[in-house]
Amino acid sequence: MLSSCQHWSAEGDEHSCETCQVRNLFVFKELNPGELKVLNSERMTILYQAGESIYKEGTKPSGLLCLSKGKVKIEKEKLSGESQIVALKKESEFIGFAGLISQATHSSSAIALEDCRVCYIPKENFLKVLHSNHTLALKIIEYLANELLRTNGRMADLTQKHMRARLADAILYAYEKFRFDKDDRMIQVELKRSDLAALSNMTTANAIRTLTEFSRDQLISVDGRQISILNLSALRRISQMG
Repeated sequence: MLSSCQHWSAEGDEHSCETCQVRNLFVFKELNPGELKVLNSERMTILYQAGESIYKEGTKPSGLLCLSKGKVKIEKEKLSGESQIVALKKESEFIGFAGLISQATHSSSAIALEDCRVCYIPKENFLKVLHSNHTLALKIIEYLANELLRTNGRMADLTQKHMRARLADAILYAYEKFRFDKDDRMIQVELKRSDLAALSNMTTANAIRTLTEFSRDQLISVDGRQISILNLSALRRISQMG
């Protein structure tokens, strides 16, 4: 299930599976023209504004979602009622994919961090291509396995590291996730203090205090929600501390 929002059908849409440049970075790059035509036949382009929910935890996926533009946070509600960000997503990545493949409900929620464009492909069309293309099926298994390893690694770190290490890890994760230029030290996404807290598994007050310490120690510079890294090696050393 998708949240209510304005959307456009594939007909007359300038974006299509056949011409999409994003797919060249994706598991779909090996699909033949006929398979791409099946995916594109009922595809919709959906636009979300920053802060809008794309899907909610506990809802049933009805199709494949590919983030073709923008940035998204994946968050899960904890027993305390607070939210924890378990992953960040960028252009060319699937969102809500595990729930679709397992035919279960979404185990987390997806929220746009900035204005986003999402391609929606009905589940039936996607499964039709998947059943006929064993190479695609193997790539998807590999993709899901890698995603599981990364998520489990991050969750283990968040339970074992102290606060400074957790926040350093969160900053580096966002930096490496959205880095476009190896020489650019600015994190190319604006994160609220509550997002940094949810990403590092700490309270917002502790995240603000630790962020101030990092700024005072000249590890980072902070301008509103914009963070730039001043000392990458020092942040990495802090992140690796238990």
